[in-house]
Amino acid sequence: MKSKQQGMSMLAALCLLGVVLFFATLAVRLAPIYLDYWTLSRIITDITEETRSNDPTPGSIRKELANRFITNRIESVNLKDIKISLDKKGIIIDAAYEKRVPIMFNVDAVVHFSDAQFLVPRI
Repeated sequence: MKSKQQGMSMLAALCLLGVVLFFATLAVRLAPIYLDYWTLSRIITDITEETRSNDPTPGSIRKELANRFITNRIESVNLKDIKISLDKKGIIIDAAYEKRVPIMFNVDAVVHFSDAQFLVPRI
């Protein structure tokens, strides 16, 4: 009789449901952070391509970043986290930051992002 029985026990089904719910919670909590990072990376690439034609300054790049942050509703990254520095050859836009997200109870996820672009103005 046991050889013909098929299926999953209630305990195994609850364990499987718990694992699925855990990974679904991770996806829901981490998805907005990754979406903001991908948007930020695209914005930095667009700014470096668009500002090559004129004479960019770190102030003008920061202002353009602030405008695009508002337009694209980037909320998990602060504009202060992005370092814009002047080099001998051009401008470096460095977006290296960490984000801490509460997962459940006292468990947090710390995610580190790093994106840098080097902008050489045309002379």
